[in-house]
Amino acid sequence: MRKDIPLHQYPKDVQIAAHMIGLNYKRPYIRHGRRYYKPYRDYFYSALSGPDYETLRKMEKKGYVVSGKPGEKGIYFWMTREGLDWLGEKLRIQIHDPRD
Repeated sequence: MRKDIPLHQYPKDVQIAAHMIGLNYKRPYIRHGRRYYKPYRDYFYSALSGPDYETLRKMEKKGYVVSGKPGEKGIYFWMTREGLDWLGEKLRIQIHDPRD
């Protein structure tokens, strides 16, 4: 079983969600034949327009992320537990909630 996950093979929403929790930087660990990951961050800062912003708004409508108050140039997004479960299903990995 590979530790690294080829994120470039996944849709944009999965890539953004993985980046949001740092999965593109740190690799998961393997225990008893299953992959686990404990996020070291849980946010994404996006400009108020563009493809990332549109993707994040779609994810927000599905309940995978929540957003903060828009700033002058951008907005922060955070993953929800539902979003972590969704990402875990897509990548076949157990993701711990960073708030626990």
